[in-house]
Amino acid sequence: MSAAPRPAPHPAEVLLGLGNTVDHELVWDDRVVSGLLHEQGVSVGDGAGPGPLETEADLLRALLLHLREGTGGEHFAASPEVLLRFASRFARVTTIGGTNVRAALALRALGRPSTVHLVSTNEQFRRLLPDDVATVSSAQEDTLDPHVIVQFPGGATVQALDGPVTAPRPDRVIFTNDAPNRELRIAEAFGDAVARARVVLLSGFNSLQDPDLLERRLADVLRHLTRRADGSVVVYEHSAFHVRGFSDRVREVLGPHVDLWSGNEDELQEHLGRTVDLLDPVDVLAAARRLHADVGAPSLVVHTRHWALAVGGPSRRREAVLAGGTTLAAARCAFGDALQPSHLRDVEGWPLQAEGARFAAAVQALGEDVSCRPAHRVPTVAPTTIGLGDTFVGGVVAALAELEVPTARR
Repeated sequence: MSAAPRPAPHPAEVLLGLGNTVDHELVWDDRVVSGLLHEQGVSVGDGAGPGPLETEADLLRALLLHLREGTGGEHFAASPEVLLRFASRFARVTTIGGTNVRAALALRALGRPSTVHLVSTNEQFRRLLPDDVATVSSAQEDTLDPHVIVQFPGGATVQALDGPVTAPRPDRVIFTNDAPNRELRIAEAFGDAVARARVVLLSGFNSLQDPDLLERRLADVLRHLTRRADGSVVVYEHSAFHVRGFSDRVREVLGPHVDLWSGNEDELQEHLGRTVDLLDPVDVLAAARRLHADVGAPSLVVHTRHWALAVGGPSRRREAVLAGGTTLAAARCAFGDALQPSHLRDVEGWPLQAEGARFAAAVQALGEDVSCRPAHRVPTVAPTTIGLGDTFVGGVVAALAELEVPTARR
């Protein structure tokens, strides 16, 4: 029996949707990964296929590719069994996630309440979600389909069959097989929550795999958005799509109805179909302007490990969301799930990345509609990479909620 939705203690300013997860965060161990690579016969040059990952060897090939490039990503596994078998090889920590849930936890660290939309529930999720986070839910029964997340540190070195691979920087890889998120059923109560909210976050379409279902869910969201209050702000946070073509369809349908479209450098480059030099201001701004035009939303935000960039919309809003996102993400990078309000004051004293600062100054000189904020140099030897993008958008949402209600969508 699923738990009843938790009502908001007062009319909620912030509504965060759409899908939630239980996560198994694996504890990285070079020796365990090297042993599995040899056991499963995985070589450096194997690569990873574009389709579902069928076996543990497929999971390892995808992981090895990300490790070698120092990149993050998300992949669909063909069965829950292969995920659980892989997870059982490691020590692990169980947490809760989904962009909306991790954003809610970040907002909670700031003392700001929110309502999250859920598509699943179970005993573990209910135990881990703080009591003061309100919910609306489409879940009709308890289900448990954990996501498996591998976080690797910079400098991690593993031995494949044909030689060593060393990670140039830290990142995380997500493996999923999650039926409720593939269905992404939206509760009718979501529309009621939209009508009360000053800021609405949309995310989670990346897990859908059926084109007809995608169209129905997009139609559901548009129907609920017709109830948004005057002056409310809608934010979309992009993610790694399991079916890449669906990304274009979501952009085409939702872009004109969103005030701020956000994503990271991987999603920017995937949209363009090319690599972008993240420290070349001319290249980055050209790429961002192309995506901004294709999306059709008033504002675009791109967040990376070096900087966060905003194009379009009021300058006050651009600067506020970049400050909120970068500060909160830096705090999570250093303190992880132990993030507290006092940590934000610590971040204010940290130096900025020198290369990010040079980039920010140069790119802002290229246009009056551009704002950029360098990332901080985070003083930790064990950075948290899980949930950084989710925490960044939590900071964006918090900043928008702090601004006075605008009189019209701009």
